[in-house]
Formats: sequence, C-alpha cells, structure tokens
Amino acid sequence: MTITRFGGPVAGIGLLLASSAAIAETRVGADVAVNAGYASNPYGAIGGGSTGTGTLSGSFTPSVVMTSPTGTTTLGGQVTHTEYTNRYSATTDYGVSGSTSQQLSPTTALTASAGFSSFVHNSLYPIYDPIVGIPTDPNAPIIIDPSGATSFAQRTQTIYGTVGLSMGLSSRDSVGVSGRVSDVRYPNGALGFNRAYTAYGGGLSYQRLVGRDTSVGLALDVGRADYRGGSLNDGTQISPSVIFATKLAPRVSLNLSAGVTFSDTNVVGGSLKETLFAGSAKLCNEGDRSNLCASLSRSVSPTSFSGTSKVTAFGLTHSYRLDPRSEISTNLSYSRASSVGGLGSTTDYGTASVGYSRQVAERLSATLQLSYSDTFDSSFSRGSNFYGAVGLRYRLGNR
Repeated sequence: MTITRFGGPVAGIGLLLASSAAIAETRVGADVAVNAGYASNPYGAIGGGSTGTGTLSGSFTPSVVMTSPTGTTTLGGQVTHTEYTNRYSATTDYGVSGSTSQQLSPTTALTASAGFSSFVHNSLYPIYDPIVGIPTDPNAPIIIDPSGATSFAQRTQTIYGTVGLSMGLSSRDSVGVSGRVSDVRYPNGALGFNRAYTAYGGGLSYQRLVGRDTSVGLALDVGRADYRGGSLNDGTQISPSVIFATKLAPRVSLNLSAGVTFSDTNVVGGSLKETLFAGSAKLCNEGDRSNLCASLSRSVSPTSFSGTSKVTAFGLTHSYRLDPRSEISTNLSYSRASSVGGLGSTTDYGTASVGYSRQVAERLSATLQLSYSDTFDSSFSRGSNFYGAVGLRYRLGNR
C-alpha cells in the first residue's frame, strides 16, 4: 500500500463516494445552533489586565448518511462563526469530512476517512482533544497537536486521510493493514515557535481469538514526521507492541497495548536515537442510560511547538441520560508533550467541561456548557480560561 503525502485525502474522498454505489437508504440532515456566553480568557493571555469578553456564536452542521447492504458512508461538515463583545476579532471555523465502513466479503472489511478543517485555536470549544489526537489505533489520523495552548490565536489548517483493511484468516485469526497521512499548517504565519509538519505512516496487526470475548495479538506501526523550514526535529518511529482486548462484563470492554518505540530524531549536530516505552489502555462501560470511557496513552507524536515529542495523555468521558429528554455529559483530558530532542520544550495542557442538553420540542433543544482549561508546569505557560454558555439547537431533516 502506497500513500502519497498530499494525494491520500483526495483519493480517500473518491473512495468514499465510490463505495456508495449501491445505496439502500440515504438520510440528510443538519443541526443549527446558537450560543451566548462569557469567556474569562479565551486566548490564554499572560499577565495582568482584563481579558474577559462576552461571546455569541452560530453554527451549521450538515450530514449525509448513506447505508447500503455492505456498509455505511457518512459525509459531513461544519461552519461556526463567533463574535466577541470586546477585545477580540470575530472568527469563522469550518471543515468537511467523510468516512466509510464496507464489508467487501464475508472475511474482508474496509474502512477509510478523509477530511479538512480550518479553525482559530482558542479555549472556547473542545476542538482540541489530546486523547483523540494521539493514535494508539493505527487507523486514527494524527491531526491534533499535543502542545496545547501554544497555538492559541493561530489559524490551523489540517488535511488528513486514512485507510484500513482487515481480513479474517480463520474463525480465530485475523490480520489488518492501515495507512494514514495528515498535514498541519499555519496559513497566517507562526508566532516564532510553531512549525507546520506532515505526518504519515502505516501499520500491520495480527490478532487471535483465545476466548469468546478475548483476543491477543501483535502489532507494528511505522510513523514519520517532516517539518517545514528545515529538518530539525524530523523523526521516524518504529513501534512494535503486544495487544490485548477483552470484555470484563457484557457491556464493559478493556483494550490494552504495550511495547516500545524506536525513535530516530534529527537534532542539532546530528541524529538522536532513543528507545522509549509506548502503550495504551482504554476501559469503557456502555449502559442503557450511562456511558463511561477512560483512556491512558504513552507515545511518540509530532507537535508544532516541541517537535517530535514523548506524549503522555489521559482522558475521561461520561454521559448520562437523566430522562428521555435530558442528558448530561462530562469530559476531562490532560496531556504532556516533552521534546524527544531534549531541548527543554515541555507543555502540559488540561481541559474539563460539563454539558447539559434538554429537548424542549420535537426538534429543538436547550443547551448549557461550562468548561475550564489551563496549562501546568509548562515551558510555555498561559493564563487559565473559564467559559460558560447557554444556547439553542435545532435539528433539520431526518438526521
């Protein structure tokens, strides 16, 4: 399998459309939302002075879901415009994405995704999620920068594509192959320390079912990060690991991986070779009214501020349906990125949020959001931010 640096996402979108030839059902819909709130320090300003501002935002999120006898293809997009009552200029964020999951034969399955996003990074919305952005799954794109608040106030553009193929060798044995590419840029110019990069790689895996709900296996992932403006911090990572998956109860799943990463990074004066521990753990409980997932990971990943970095991240998500019309959700994430090159660049970034949604009519919901974010013990520390907002969301179509 060959993935070109910039052709991957375009080819991925073509694959998504081609896979939908035999459509049995198509659902088209959209969400329209308006939110008004207050942010104490949306861009993490450092030092004294007043940094608070009122906010007003509107968003439009369309989607198309196409279901065929062999699988599902989803196309979507989002546009969000935010106005501030003082101090800050208005911003418009937007993106498009597509994904498909197809059963090519009784023993072979294909997954693919592609997307593009452009947003001005700040503390208002959980666009930045270090757990999602660190791919313990080879099928996941490297699209989020674990350096956290270092890119505040910059427009960040990301284009990515992934493809994965899994094949059953027998009733107990299966293999998988995957590839990914992502490109992260700052079109308005960096602030003197952020660097654009392209990350790409692929993986192989083998799994064997050793019990009704338990499998063990081996995986190998190879990744590469190339930075613009010079080869400093360019790096290659080779990561073999042992993988384990089981169900502790009918609705409780546990996924583990443990291994090492052989890292080769360009540093001042030559090349730095290191062997680092890499691993991940994810525990999820899916109930009738409550869903809970906890994640912990350790990996080597590209970052815009710290270069190729050792990244440790923790995430916790929980949702609970209070009644048929009301739901509450909580999210907690924390990440630390430390430069592999040993240049002293370390950033810690944490976010916590609580959201509440109440359906007030068939298609209309009222929402409440509270969030807090901050940097801790960081080489690039920013001020913390508290954000609170109330809003309305209206559903269009048959989404």
